[in-house]
Order: sequence, then structure tokens, then C-alpha cells
Amino acid sequence: MSPQFIAAPPPRLRVGSDLKRHLWRMIRSIGVIVCQAFIPFEPRPKEIDPLPDPAAKLTDVQVRLCQWLFDQAEARRTHLEQKAQSTFGLMVFLVPLLSSVLVFLINKPNVQSAWNRIPAIAFACFSAILVLLGFISVLRALSVKAYETLFLGTVIDTQTGKFRDYIEADHARGLLYCTSMNTAVNDHIAQFVKGGQILMAAGVMVLLAAVVPASLMVALPAPSTETKIVGSINVSFVELKELRDEVANIRKELSTQARNTPPVKGRTFSGARMTSVKGNRLQPGGGTSVGRGKE
Repeated sequence: MSPQFIAAPPPRLRVGSDLKRHLWRMIRSIGVIVCQAFIPFEPRPKEIDPLPDPAAKLTDVQVRLCQWLFDQAEARRTHLEQKAQSTFGLMVFLVPLLSSVLVFLINKPNVQSAWNRIPAIAFACFSAILVLLGFISVLRALSVKAYETLFLGTVIDTQTGKFRDYIEADHARGLLYCTSMNTAVNDHIAQFVKGGQILMAAGVMVLLAAVVPASLMVALPAPSTETKIVGSINVSFVELKELRDEVANIRKELSTQARNTPPVKGRTFSGARMTSVKGNRLQPGGGTSVGRGKE
């Protein structure tokens, strides 16, 4: 059998005890992820045991290796912080969308879609709770500021104020101590970031589940309502007001003209027949009969 120097991807779990154990571990991890958003932690990891003194003098290669390990821990911390910031930005976009969906579902007055409305609101509320827990988890990941690095005490004696003699073993022990403490802090931040991403993904899946009853609720027609109006209604439109003003002006002009016009002497108007004093008559059919009276 030829040796393999390139690792293969992780194999699938076998159906049986391995799969059951993995599922049970997943369920327990979900409970831990939900609870860690509220569990208080110490501000920094526990102190490690003192590192041993080297039996021989360290070489520059060993010191550079310790420095490389320290830089790797710093690079991992930067990567975790960027991942937490991107997750936080995605949640900031998701929260207004979820709030809009909740407001729409709550303010939808449709009695016919009550059976669709209740599960849609329930799914949306559960999604909001998951997103809130993920939001808290990501905030806690961004708030972790414990970090170890070499400072003035590695170069200057704080009691005497003099420079220390450079010793490769002290330099290497300081780098390894900071690397160990920073790695523990990075693992702590990774737990919060992973929890925030899992909770956000679960919230999005539950929100998608709420879309199905919500779409059915929107598709149903709104119920028809009958409204009865009791009492008088004052309708005021601009065109109606202008027309009313014009009619009033015409009426005023006609009344003014009727008052200023002198009456016609010797004539009386009665129905469809007009009779003069001298006997001239106007027939209703348009004809005119002239009759001379006695003088």
C-alpha cells in the first residue's frame, strides 16, 4: 500500500451508532449555543502553568518559530473579528426586513385568512427570537477584548528602571505564553461567532417557513363589508362649490335686473293668455286675435 501524503476529505458517518451519536451531539450543541448568549464568562482565561526553562541555549530559528506561532494567533483573531462584523452587518439588514413582515402580518385585517395568519405570525415571532439571540451572541464576540502581548516589562526592569539582558529563553517563553492565552481567547470568540451564525441561519429558515402561510393569506380575497350611513353627509368639492357660487351670482343678477326694470303699463300676465286693455289678445297657440272694443 503506497503512503498518502495528501489528506482526504472527512468520510461520511455510517448509519447506526455513529449517526445517532452525531445527532445527539448536534442537539446538545444547539442547546449550548442558545444558552451561551446569556451565560456570563470570566474576562480572561485561566493562567497556564509556568513554562519550563530550556536545558540548552535557544537558537534564532527557535525564537522565530515562537514568533510565527504568536503571529498565527493574531491573524486568527483578526479573521474572527472580520467574520463577526460581517455577520453583524447581515443581521442589521435582516432585522428591518423581519420587523416589516411582522407589522404586515399583525395589521392585516382579514377574517377569512385567520388560519393562515396565526401560523405565519408564530413563525415570524420565533424567527425574531432566533435572530435576537444571534445578535446578542455576535455582540458578545465583538466585545471580547482580552489580548496578551509582550510589553515594556520584557525589556525594562520595572523595579530598577534598567534594561534587562536579552535572553532568548525569556523571549521565547513570553511569546509562547501570549500565544497560549490568545488562542484560548480566540476559541472563546469563535464559539460566539459560530453561535451567532447558526442562530441567524435558523432564523432565516423559520422566516422562509412563515412565507408559505403569509402568501396564502395575501392570495385570499378580502371580505366584503356593508356600511350604512345614518344622518346627513356634507359633501364639499371644489367644482360643486364653484357651480353653487355661479348659480348664486346668476340668481342675484336676475333679482337685481328684476328690481331695476320698470313695470309695463296696461298689460297683465295670466297663465298662457295676455290681454290688453284695448282688447288685443295673444292666443296660446301663437296666433293673435285683434278685437276693437268700444271707445
